[in-house]
Amino acid sequence: MFKKNLLTLLLTMVLVLGIAVTSYADPGKGKVKGNWKFIGQGNLKAVQLTDVNSHWAAQPIQVMCSYGIILGYPDLTFRPDVPVTKYEAIMMISRASGFTGTFDSDRSWGGDVPAWMTDCLDYAVSEGILTEDEADDLNGWTPARRYETAVWATRAIGLEQDDQFSFQDLDEIPYFARPYVGGMYKHGYMIGYPGNFFQPNRPVTRAEMAAVLYRILLEKPAGNDSNDNTSEELKINSLKPADGSDNVDKDTGELVVKFNMKVNAVKDLKSVQDGIIVKNVTDDENLEIDEVYIEDETLTIKLDESLEKGKTYSVSIDEDIIEAKESGENFDGISGSEWKFNTGETFGIVSLIPKDDANDVDGDDTHVLKAEFSGDIRVISGKTLLDAVKVYNWSDNKDVEIDKIEIDGDTIIVTLEDPLENGDTFEATIKADYLEEEDTGNNFAGIEGEDWKFTTKQ
Repeated sequence: MFKKNLLTLLLTMVLVLGIAVTSYADPGKGKVKGNWKFIGQGNLKAVQLTDVNSHWAAQPIQVMCSYGIILGYPDLTFRPDVPVTKYEAIMMISRASGFTGTFDSDRSWGGDVPAWMTDCLDYAVSEGILTEDEADDLNGWTPARRYETAVWATRAIGLEQDDQFSFQDLDEIPYFARPYVGGMYKHGYMIGYPGNFFQPNRPVTRAEMAAVLYRILLEKPAGNDSNDNTSEELKINSLKPADGSDNVDKDTGELVVKFNMKVNAVKDLKSVQDGIIVKNVTDDENLEIDEVYIEDETLTIKLDESLEKGKTYSVSIDEDIIEAKESGENFDGISGSEWKFNTGETFGIVSLIPKDDANDVDGDDTHVLKAEFSGDIRVISGKTLLDAVKVYNWSDNKDVEIDKIEIDGDTIIVTLEDPLENGDTFEATIKADYLEEEDTGNNFAGIEGEDWKFTTKQ
């Protein structure tokens, strides 16, 4: 756990780097057991990154990279919006909590666990970040979800749990994880999305991991506890269509924002209209806005034309164009990534060959696996198709060698080097953010091996 002189050491380090950190506090202000510490204190170095200067998380990213908690890539990029795998998330949290790269343990892990991760898993289990069962069933190559990150970080810092909170999507948070999510939210280490959503199953990006760890290690928590505030803040209560909505009616002609208090235009409605962008992400074009109007707590955006079917849309609202009517507090605005929805059917898999849970697959005749999607697919730019799929033989604890992967319209075809062995159980994983729908650009969220599992007959 972290040394008591953490803050003095950190302040010195940050000044050496020339990174301006505006506020320091003992992490959690007494809410965290022990003290977190940075690793690599003897070889601290400034890190040059080429793709984060204008990013919202630029400072947390620079600081976390400088301390070696999250690493950049050899080409000097950070790739802030790339989701982290569960292995990567556990590694980042473990590094922040004291993991130095090696850990002595008698435990052994399955062949699916890469060598660079074995000691980290040992550390995570020993420190209570993961239970041994969770580590065994981690499925670590799949994206880490927001609720999982909340659980692991809460355990790592010994944060006080809290179940006195409410989100619109509370039912999507597994019951066991709710007190962990509540603790991270209450103390400001993780925040929600417009409309009072937590989005627990949303993959965590590298930038978001940097921000969470930065808040825990260096910042005074912003806090979402109403007892810490003297007055209610201006914020969004709901969005219509809601962020992340699928199957939005293509005839929708109005977008609605409801705030938690009455609002006005800071200047006039024309400036509000000029500060709003409704974008057709699929076609990379902005929609014309006919007019906007404000009535009490509600901002209505009336479009010149209705939405189109099978498209993805985003909405951004500039800061400082809307204010609370009574207090005059300015609204901070929202970005397009915070309000996004689509008018197409949910993009996903419609059939698998072999079928999930099949138990009579003929191994001798099976050397091709197929996954059919709800629309035509393509590999995401910059990604390698051969890296998108992993096939694992659970009976022999080894990966199955893949010869090639092809896309044929709406189907991904995986050709194995050899037919499957008989009498064994297999899992196939399709990783998140490697495939997208051609028509809408919607990313495929991936499927874990447990969702495509089959057994060959004896």
